[in-house]
Amino acid sequence: MFEIINTLNEEDISENYLAIGSLINENKEPFHAALIIKYNSNLLQYHYTGSDIELSDVNFEYFHKRTKTIHKDEIPAFIAYCNSIKKNANPIYGYFYSGEYYDNNGEHFSEKAIGERMTCVGFCLNVLKGFLEKDYLNYIDWDSSTQGNDYLLKYAEKHNLDVATIQESHRRISPIEILTSGFFYNIPISKIEIDSKVDEVKGYLLNY
Repeated sequence: MFEIINTLNEEDISENYLAIGSLINENKEPFHAALIIKYNSNLLQYHYTGSDIELSDVNFEYFHKRTKTIHKDEIPAFIAYCNSIKKNANPIYGYFYSGEYYDNNGEHFSEKAIGERMTCVGFCLNVLKGFLEKDYLNYIDWDSSTQGNDYLLKYAEKHNLDVATIQESHRRISPIEILTSGFFYNIPISKIEIDSKVDEVKGYLLNY
């Protein structure tokens, strides 16, 4: 296709870039999201594993789509920003995102009770918003109906949290959705835009 590249096995001729990357499972469905950075011929993966933040050479077979929201000349500054986050961040895994972000010092900022809780996709959104200083996705398009309430109740009980205070932050934006977001560059990107393209992306991966 199209503009989706197999990171390790296909050449992306762009000199420097930031891309949205996804790992796919045996059913060719995306299950993990990362930011793929190319700088001076080096390919880096930047992602939240669920326990750690890693910035390292790409060593997994991602599929990526370059994002036009960050210019190639900004890549050195973006890498420095990523290193600041890696040094200072302390995320906890959970299906939450309400417009949080990491500031220029790599400190997490949130006005919501949920604090620094996120998935691999949420981590990417925190990073992108912090660097762009604007929402990357129109995240309110995804509400709690995108992830069952059973999850919220069990999560609150496990972590001794009040359901009422964290419910508004409860949403899951999937790896396939953030991968598809790479086709759009006017931010914030809406769920309607992503839904218009996501089946095409799924079909490409399935038939790769």
